[in-house]
Amino acid sequence: MPQLFLANRGSATGLIDESTALPSSADVIILDSRLSERQLRDSVIPHHSRDNNGATPGYARATTGSISTAETLYWTDIGGTPIASTSQGALRRIAHSKLDDSRVRLALCTNLPGFLRHLSFWEGINTVKPGSTLTYHNGRPQVLDQAVATDHPNLDLPEAAELLLAELTRSIERRILSYGTLSADVSGGMDSTSLAYVLDSLQKDSIYYHAGTDDPHNRDSQYARRAASELHGDFTELESLTATAGAFSEFDQNIQGLDDGPLAWAGNSKHLRLLLIDASQRGVKAHLTGVGGDELFDPLPATALDLLTTSSWKAGLRIIRRLGKMQRWSTLAVARAVGSNVNFETEMLRRVEAPAGNIVGPAEAFSWAPGFGISKFATAETREVVAEKAKDALRQGAGPHHKDRFRHQMTEAVMFQGEIVRQVNHAYEHLGVAWEAPYLDDAVFRLVLSLPTDILIGTRDNKPLLARATEPVAPRWLFTREDKGEYSSDLFTEYKKRRHDLSRLFDESYLVDMGHINADAVRDALSMPVVSTDELFEIEQLAGVERWVRTIQ
Repeated sequence: MPQLFLANRGSATGLIDESTALPSSADVIILDSRLSERQLRDSVIPHHSRDNNGATPGYARATTGSISTAETLYWTDIGGTPIASTSQGALRRIAHSKLDDSRVRLALCTNLPGFLRHLSFWEGINTVKPGSTLTYHNGRPQVLDQAVATDHPNLDLPEAAELLLAELTRSIERRILSYGTLSADVSGGMDSTSLAYVLDSLQKDSIYYHAGTDDPHNRDSQYARRAASELHGDFTELESLTATAGAFSEFDQNIQGLDDGPLAWAGNSKHLRLLLIDASQRGVKAHLTGVGGDELFDPLPATALDLLTTSSWKAGLRIIRRLGKMQRWSTLAVARAVGSNVNFETEMLRRVEAPAGNIVGPAEAFSWAPGFGISKFATAETREVVAEKAKDALRQGAGPHHKDRFRHQMTEAVMFQGEIVRQVNHAYEHLGVAWEAPYLDDAVFRLVLSLPTDILIGTRDNKPLLARATEPVAPRWLFTREDKGEYSSDLFTEYKKRRHDLSRLFDESYLVDMGHINADAVRDALSMPVVSTDELFEIEQLAGVERWVRTIQ
């Protein structure tokens, strides 16, 4: 739930009044470094009380955001008083902040990296680095960096799996203690379904949800129903994801809390609303999702790069050769990409200065920021603004999360999923069901980051670490399937249906009027009856930013 933090005692006076619209659940905590631990316990725990605006005053000296960004901290300064919150919306309403034009331009980039993605959409509102602690010192906010992961311990697969199951179990037990009966996704895929088996081992009256797809080649529903026959709780099938798809539709009118940026999950908004409403009507207070599992347990191309530096270098070479054959890359191009020692800063500068857009081929797959590029729909002015924002961030010390590209890529992917979890919880807070992602918990994420890379590969099972970890509670058949659910066909189907609606949307485009995108380039793209997957994703992103700006304005 969104929280609002005030910087020192008495600072709420004149800042929060009857006209200030805040989330009803916002806890107001006063950051004050003068408080001792005893004062902290005495003042916070026994004396919480609600004011007329539904906020809960209290005292604290520091607060920490999650590494995954599922809970992110922001702060601003009003009349010399620093105020922090877990919601950009709470701060922008108090500070009456304007939309940051340059941040909207950044949102048009494909696969925007974290050092730019984490910037606030509102002028004068600052983002605290993910996983860092915000405290109050000498009258000003102070950010204390936290280590993302420890050094890699020399664990073998059984030891690592035991630790992972213990962390997942603690994560779910904590939520049962906080929320009572939980519901959970059973997609039929490995991540959510294995999580459901862990939940089932702890709570027999859970509620499980599944939504399939109309794609005849997708077999996830078969696996979901098989799992449902083994789980003890109630199993509910919702309307198919194909029927509820909304990537190119108007925003769901039930969504609230849109201030944190365009919705990367807009296409699933109707499905999520139906699920959360049903869960709420059954008395559920929290729903478990498998978001983050692919990012933690699926090998990336960059996984092979890290393996080359270990005793498992032969496995790394096999992955690289197999990927090269699948993508039909030349051996020379692959060798150059694998051997590249281009650092983070140099690559970022190349990407924002490249006239042709994204880097392609193996150089892309093994890079620091796969897919990052300025939108092909961007105007010359937008290109200049994006390039300058990137250069400015790099001058201020922006860099990779880790020294190796594999763990950096994993962290970026996890943080993107955390953003989705954060947005969903803000958007549907009024329904009273928290959307929880145990794989994104700091303890789980830190553990996986700390493990030897070869633990993630090397067995016949898919996702060997997750398979071994959940072996005591989940069936082996879940990890031996030869296919994986593919959902992009639903997006292509919806695009074909709504292509002409999209053309009308951009006939009177805010982004065009603001000088952010080239109208002719958009019209040309929408006139094509057939588009590639990458082109489709970029059009989806563009439509999402357009609709978000319209709603905010």
